[in-house]
Amino acid sequence: MIYLESFSIPDIVEEEQFLNSSSHRFCTQQYYPFKVFDSPLPTLQMQNITILYGGNGSGKTTLLNLMAEKLKLPRSSPYNRTPLFDVYAEMCSMELAGQRSGYPEPLPYESRFIGSDDVFEHILNLREQNDALHLAAERTARQWASENTQRMRLDTREQGGFDAFLTHMEARRSTRRNFVRHRVQEASREYSNGESAFIYFTEAIAERGLYLLDEPENSLSPNLQLDLVRFLSSSAVCGAQLVMATHSPLLLSIPGAKIYDLDHRPVSVRPWYELENVRLLHDFFYQHHDLF
Repeated sequence: MIYLESFSIPDIVEEEQFLNSSSHRFCTQQYYPFKVFDSPLPTLQMQNITILYGGNGSGKTTLLNLMAEKLKLPRSSPYNRTPLFDVYAEMCSMELAGQRSGYPEPLPYESRFIGSDDVFEHILNLREQNDALHLAAERTARQWASENTQRMRLDTREQGGFDAFLTHMEARRSTRRNFVRHRVQEASREYSNGESAFIYFTEAIAERGLYLLDEPENSLSPNLQLDLVRFLSSSAVCGAQLVMATHSPLLLSIPGAKIYDLDHRPVSVRPWYELENVRLLHDFFYQHHDLF
């Protein structure tokens, strides 16, 4: 399913006209996202899976941020904004499915932006949550031990009240494990960063919706990247649309993906096996093929 048909940014002439006509004066750092693209960028025609490829500073993440801003997609983590970001986003244009016929289809509510910072924040939150649960379990276990070493008093006033008396009685007749389990939520299963990141994607991406993914390969081993390739391919078949920025040769090889090479002049659609990152690895392994 295709929800976003196309996206385009202002050309260099439009950028210069705005900056020259503006009554404001901005320092160089505040021009962003103006002047990010030093060559004309074509209108990006989207498919079920569209990939933005390029080196650091090529504008991949900037494009995703502009799309997210233009589409008002929800996101978890903050991103690089300047006083001119909203102005630049307003100058961008897009076309949604059905817009040409005058009946643009609204984006499904599941649609969202997912960046590497979102994944890292999720992993850290899981750790903090588990740490808090472990501490609570330790305190509860000590309470159980304390209740079982005290001489049982039937006088509820001395015991600290009826609730405390019930706690005391439960501790006496319960095992330590059951006593803790009834009072403290069990911690989530511990996974590696890569496993947690992969699970995050499988839970965040539904069978419909538009998803902007910024370098989802971060934290993932090659095996998990291949698992992600299979998952994203299946998601696109089931009705999700994916626009992704990536360096990963494994993710670049997703069957049927449309890849825009932001390093090429002019920026154009190219097959994954012609991209510089992929060729670099191909040549490296070829030079060492005798070791395999």
